[in-house]
Amino acid sequence: MKMIIKPLLIILANSLLFGQEKSNKPASKIAYAGVKIENVEPWVKKELSRKMESIFNGLNKDVFIPLETVETLAQSEIQELFVEVTDSSLQKVADKTGSKYVFVGIFNNVSPDDRRIMIQGNFYRYNSELKSKFRYEVLKYYERMNDEVLVIKKQLVDSIPAATTPPSLRNMIIVFGTVLIVGIFFMTLTGTSIFAEGGNSGGLPTPTEN
Repeated sequence: MKMIIKPLLIILANSLLFGQEKSNKPASKIAYAGVKIENVEPWVKKELSRKMESIFNGLNKDVFIPLETVETLAQSEIQELFVEVTDSSLQKVADKTGSKYVFVGIFNNVSPDDRRIMIQGNFYRYNSELKSKFRYEVLKYYERMNDEVLVIKKQLVDSIPAATTPPSLRNMIIVFGTVLIVGIFFMTLTGTSIFAEGGNSGGLPTPTEN
């Protein structure tokens, strides 16, 4: 067991340094520019907008820029974005909000049946550093949009590093501290010194000089 304690101490020290470095690294910002929904009643527009915004639930406030803030910072840019979603219009929103990722959606009701709603459109995730966008196509009856929203969250939000909460320095200390305490506990039971050096006596008593 004594051969394990020293490596554990080294791992713990390195982990603390790594955790401190990660905690000092600025997080990538995620801006939500909202959705444009056409050919639906106001209650549908309001409800679907709320469903789409829910994909960002759980994100750290230091990372996520909500729609209200984005509209304040980039009102004219959002209007341009809803006219045509291009890399250029998305980049303008990213520049105004200081975000790495920009999300926006364009939807329309294309159902031939007045008694049902079929949502067709695209939901975009734009990466301002790579200057590229990911487009998720939607074609679902409205009653199935709850399931579709979960898929969008998984593919577009949960897949980016900023969406995951890294282990905090405090949590890392708790984990490795627990490992260290368990190791010391077992060594105490066996009567082993924590920092004892290994000898070549093969377990025999150390000879004494008379």
